[in-house]
Amino acid sequence: MESSFEIRISGFINPTEFVEKWSSIYSYGNEGKYQNHIQTVLDDKESFWELFRWKNGMGDKISKGKSNTVDRFWNKRDVLLKLREDFTWELYEMEFNPSKTSNIWKMFLLHLVNPNHFPIFDQHVYRFYHFHQNGTVKEIPSNHSERYLSYKNDYLKWFNQMKDSYGLNPKKMDESFFSFGQLLKGLDTRPLTVKEID
Repeated sequence: MESSFEIRISGFINPTEFVEKWSSIYSYGNEGKYQNHIQTVLDDKESFWELFRWKNGMGDKISKGKSNTVDRFWNKRDVLLKLREDFTWELYEMEFNPSKTSNIWKMFLLHLVNPNHFPIFDQHVYRFYHFHQNGTVKEIPSNHSERYLSYKNDYLKWFNQMKDSYGLNPKKMDESFFSFGQLLKGLDTRPLTVKEID
């Protein structure tokens, strides 16, 4: 008789253990850019640029169109500093209009304003979060408004509640969610069986 095997992926049962385990396999590249510049990101233009080069995930390469976007963001540095000092959704939304056009980098600005409160949001993190909440694999919404509201109304509150309840490191949380979400990529089209664990 032939042997048969199945793979079980440890879920988010113990948040502290999950974050430690999954952040340890995180691999994004150029992590030094993040660590070396996150503290000075709004004080120094080069630090600001380095964070967007890191986010872009292409080494030091960044397209002309994206470069223009980063320049526009830096030109609103006074707004970003004001948001850091006294954050309001009204000011952020009025200045950056995250419900319209591509908004992943606009939401990344929130992280640069306050890295401990505003987590990074991307396709992998969304995939993890949706799986954790619903037990199904789903890709990040292509609709800009839906994507933004998913971050603002759902993920942000959940993230900070978990961080505070378990005393978790927000950067390690992001790394672990990113790693788990990467693993889930493409599984929405596979013969996947999900069992809920109490």
